[in-house]
Amino acid sequence: MQGYRDYIVRGRTADTPTVTTFRLAPQDGKMPTFIPGQFVNVILPQFGAEAKSYSIASAPSDDMLVLSVRAKRDFSQALVSHTEGDTLQLSEPCGFFYPEDETAPRIFLAGGIGITPFMSMLRDARARGVNVPTLLLYSNRLASDRPYIDELLEEEKAGRCVMKNFVTGEGHGPEAASPHRIGPGDLSSARESLPGANFFLCGGINFVRDMRLALKGIGVAEEAIFTEAFF
Repeated sequence: MQGYRDYIVRGRTADTPTVTTFRLAPQDGKMPTFIPGQFVNVILPQFGAEAKSYSIASAPSDDMLVLSVRAKRDFSQALVSHTEGDTLQLSEPCGFFYPEDETAPRIFLAGGIGITPFMSMLRDARARGVNVPTLLLYSNRLASDRPYIDELLEEEKAGRCVMKNFVTGEGHGPEAASPHRIGPGDLSSARESLPGANFFLCGGINFVRDMRLALKGIGVAEEAIFTEAFF
């Protein structure tokens, strides 16, 4: 299809019970240029012209494109059935979910698989040796189903970010995880810890809507809120 290129699946891992991560190499050998926070559209022949968007999890300097997919509906379930050597058709990277001021502090609000664009941002900062004050509020339904949790803990240990975990679907979460949804109090504390920070929200449409309304409710300016929602 016009505007799409073939990518070969070079690696596939089951990261959590519901999340599969792909490492993809362009068939023509030309890695795309992109800004951390952008996404690609994927098409599958059995779904015709229908395309689904997936945020890029890799850094621009990486030698492969990394996508993480939570298998929930027909399209994503068909996508995660692909194995090494298979071909996928991807668009060029697009989207505007990235900071205009790369030096400003940033607060990431991630709902589940919404962590993927933030992985790209964190990996890019690590690759370039850039240290931007970063706070991650990471919400998941189950402690056992948190994509990239081990790498995020390493990022925190290395001092490249501070992470606060929220587990909403269990009576109690793991140590250092709050067993409730992110609320206005959590957002106010985050804002106080990083004055002047921009807020980046990514997750399901309901999560992003609720977080945006909560931020507006505590007085965060519209221009300081960036959103990316999954439908």
